[in-house]
Order: sequence, then C-alpha cells, then structure tokens
Amino acid sequence: MYEQYLTMNVRQDLVDLKSAIINNDILFNRILENEKITNEMVEDGEQASQLYYNFTDMTQIMNKYNLMNLSFSEEANWLVKPAALFTNDFSQDDILPPTLHRMRMTFERLDITSYPVTAELQARIGEYRQLNHRRLNIVGDFESKETNEKDWPQILNDLEQETRNYFQENNVDFVDDDVWRDALNPRYE
Repeated sequence: MYEQYLTMNVRQDLVDLKSAIINNDILFNRILENEKITNEMVEDGEQASQLYYNFTDMTQIMNKYNLMNLSFSEEANWLVKPAALFTNDFSQDDILPPTLHRMRMTFERLDITSYPVTAELQARIGEYRQLNHRRLNIVGDFESKETNEKDWPQILNDLEQETRNYFQENNVDFVDDDVWRDALNPRYE
C-alpha cells in the first residue's frame, strides 16, 4: 500500500512539474511578445501570479525528493535493510532549487496590473525562457513524450544537470552573478 501511495504521488508530481514547465514556456513567450507582464484577469491570465505559483510548485517538488533522498541516505547507516537511494546525484549543493527560487522572486507579488518589460527585464526573461526550454526538452509536452514514474529519478537528475550545463555554457557563476542573485522586481529595489 505504501508503494502504491508513493507511486501515485510521484505520478502526480510528474504531471504537476510538466504542467508548470509547459505553462512557463507559454507565459515567457507571451511576455516577450507583448513586452508587458499582465497581472489582471484577461486572456493571458495573471502572468506574474501564474509564474510565481509554477516556480513555487517546482521548488516544492524538487525539495521534497531531495529531502526524501537525504533521509534514505541517513537511514542507510542504521537500518538492516535500508531503502535504496532515490537517486545518487541529489545533494545539498544542487543549484536547481535556488535557481527556481530566484526566478520566482522576479514575479513575486507584482501589484501593477500591467507591468512594462524593461530592456533589462526582457533580457532576464529571455534567459529564463532559454533555461525553461531546456527543461521542456527533458520532460517533453503531454502529447509528444510519455513519462512514467520509473523515469522520475532520471528526470530529476537531468533537470539538475541541464541547469548546471546552462550556467557553465554561459560562463555564469551562479552564486556570485548579480543577474541571477538579484530579482528584477520593484518590491526588492
């Protein structure tokens, strides 16, 4: 029963993660196309809120499995038959969760109903879109790529690795780079 429960949770988390990545791709494209972030109920919806909640969901999913993996690792020291590690590649040094958090801050509680996209913000959202598009290539859309729960550990590893590759290819020091450290959000100016 416990295995069925976990399998159902993994399956739902996978659907939620894919939905967030696909939705982010659509929202980034619309924001860059229209050069504004709408935050009112219109055809595009509340873009800032949608992106904020998508990044929140993605962060919570990643943190959940990272914590589960750390717990399995600690239990391995004292259990006679320890659970297998969820994946060997999860650690406290992962950069995907803090990346998602920083992306989320950009869209956090924008109060203006139509927020203009400055050249600096447009460049930032362009970077977000590039990184999100790499994630989209991993999870695929709902029609083109069927993913089952057994693929989940590899998907999480691939998402983390692709995030690291993105920063390495663009010569970005994720920890010290101002662009990725500071959110372009009027609430933090």
